[in-house]
Amino acid sequence: MSDRVLLKVYYFGQILLQTSEGVKFICENPLDVVIPFIISFEELKGVICEKIDSERARKISCILYRYPLQVFGGFIQFQTKYVTDEASMQEMFSMYIENRTQISFIELYVEFEQSEADRNIVREDYNSDSEEEFKSNYEFVGPNGDEDQGEENTAPDVTEVANALANEVPFEEPSFMRVLDLEAMHVPEFPEYMTAEILIVADGEFAVGIEFSSREAVIKAIKDYTIRRSVDYRVYESEPLTFYAKCTLYGSGCDWLIRVSMISRKYCWVIRRYYGSHTCTRATISQDHSKLDSITIAEAIKQLVEADPSLKVKSVIAEVQSKFNYTVSYQKAWLAKQRAVEKIFGVWEASFEALPIWFEAMCHKEPSVVVHFETMPAYQGDELVGDIQVLHRVFWSYYPCIRAFRHCKPIVQVDGTHLYGKYKGCLLVAVSQDGNNNIVPIAFAIVEGETSDAWHFFLSNLRQHVVTRDGVGLISDRHESINAAVERSNGAWIFEYGAGVYQRLRERGEAYTNWLNRIPREQYALAFDGEYRWGHMTTNLVKCINSVLKGARNLPITALVKATFYRLNELFTRKRVEAEARINAGHVFSEVVTSKLHANQLASGNIQVSCFDRQNEVFEVREMPSGLEFAVDLRGLRCDCGEFQVDRISCRHVFACCANQRLDWKLYVHDVYKMDQVRRVYRARFRPLGNPTT
Repeated sequence: MSDRVLLKVYYFGQILLQTSEGVKFICENPLDVVIPFIISFEELKGVICEKIDSERARKISCILYRYPLQVFGGFIQFQTKYVTDEASMQEMFSMYIENRTQISFIELYVEFEQSEADRNIVREDYNSDSEEEFKSNYEFVGPNGDEDQGEENTAPDVTEVANALANEVPFEEPSFMRVLDLEAMHVPEFPEYMTAEILIVADGEFAVGIEFSSREAVIKAIKDYTIRRSVDYRVYESEPLTFYAKCTLYGSGCDWLIRVSMISRKYCWVIRRYYGSHTCTRATISQDHSKLDSITIAEAIKQLVEADPSLKVKSVIAEVQSKFNYTVSYQKAWLAKQRAVEKIFGVWEASFEALPIWFEAMCHKEPSVVVHFETMPAYQGDELVGDIQVLHRVFWSYYPCIRAFRHCKPIVQVDGTHLYGKYKGCLLVAVSQDGNNNIVPIAFAIVEGETSDAWHFFLSNLRQHVVTRDGVGLISDRHESINAAVERSNGAWIFEYGAGVYQRLRERGEAYTNWLNRIPREQYALAFDGEYRWGHMTTNLVKCINSVLKGARNLPITALVKATFYRLNELFTRKRVEAEARINAGHVFSEVVTSKLHANQLASGNIQVSCFDRQNEVFEVREMPSGLEFAVDLRGLRCDCGEFQVDRISCRHVFACCANQRLDWKLYVHDVYKMDQVRRVYRARFRPLGNPTT
């Protein structure tokens, strides 16, 4: 009937945070209840309690409503809202009426107040040393609905779920995105986030007349007061203009109460009635506190999460212990961290929708930026959703990075790393190096995983848009999917491989060296690398990820992409200033190479030189007192020691030849090491985007 609605009520069950359809309620026997739209909130709670025949279902403490939300331009995912009073209940009815074509009933999850006996039960401690970090920060349930088995899949408390999923703050660019620390992990202070005030009188108690700037400030102050004194309160009235609470033991030995109201003429909240202090004592000692919820913890750790989104959950627990003297569960600390991440960096689903807008703004400001999306059809269940595409992969490279590679060493190192956010995936990165051995990120991609197709997508775009010259060496860990992608490139890439130490294998036995000898030497020996590796034996992307992308892998997708933009701008700005300063100081070569050249020059003093062909600059040198002999071809840029052709700088033997024949050794140092060339790497500038929506 049009004036009634069917409720499906879940209780004593579980809430799955991440399924194919979003949030999902489950329990053993869901309850079906038909109610009229004109029912009151108190009547609704009474009907539910009456229908659930259980001693534990005596009084409802929390109700959560599951509602549909359009994402990706129309694809439906379910999220949750609190139902706390008449207004929120009417909002629930309105949302149901608006979505009646998609849902035929209202789904609720209810929790009940614990009895005194239940409160005394010691809860399981989730602070396990083995749970250092999650592959995903949310529960993952596959398409077949089977949950991953593990300790982290404990059913969340309904209040904590709502706290973790809710987000009321629009996304901004936090300072984390602009903080670049290449040498040490320094955590800056962020005092601007300390906005919530706790206004109490000198003896630590509230008083009539104390003013607060907002309702949120009132609640935070009362929560803080309650937590620090190890007492508790129950809310008796929570309206838009009034907040009224009493001690949980009010009428049983304690008369503590507080009423705070909004005074319109003063534009603030004022304590109008207060009886304190508490005269009660807690019957039991607990490690946790009911008012120390994920909202309170998220506010307390927001500075830490903003500075480092990869903050460990154990660190959150330690911070709460330090600030409040309570040890919260692993689950509550984890949920608080997720809430803090979403408060600072945005909601995950909304971040996906914002990504095309942000890239469009980027391309408008800088048309030379390269962005390539790949999408796939959207399905709801087994049905294809028309005119909707879901993000599959995205490749991007900023114009300053594309320009920078022209003046870097002709090598590219690639690697992938897992994302640690709500949605699984991989971040692929390509880097090169300038003449001072500084890592220069040149391209990125977010893909479904390290598959052959994903690597082919990344390497094809990299070759087409960034690495456009021939003769560039590709260095990687030779993952099978990378090998397959290179084979599909039709010779577009020269693949070089970093190998181990031959001597160590010889010490292990002849079988090991025989195995190595069956592998082409150019794949493991620097002397046979075809001069494509420039002295690089292995990938060193760990530096890039830790310094340039530290923490970004824990963020929603648009926040992650923005972090690459702002961090690279900081990197280019700093390195450009450093290069200018070194040139102004009169230096010709980069700092790293200058040190190496100085060492080579000092080592050349005990070397004898014999000239074989002065016109073609061919010599033989003998090191003293060892007697080792090496042939040197200056015009061919070769020396038997191998350092000359590998590093492209004057080795000790070249220095000796140049001194003997009065030649300029600077002619045999590659241009990439000259400070003018290093400056060119960082010459192109990033352009500020402003507001992408304008």
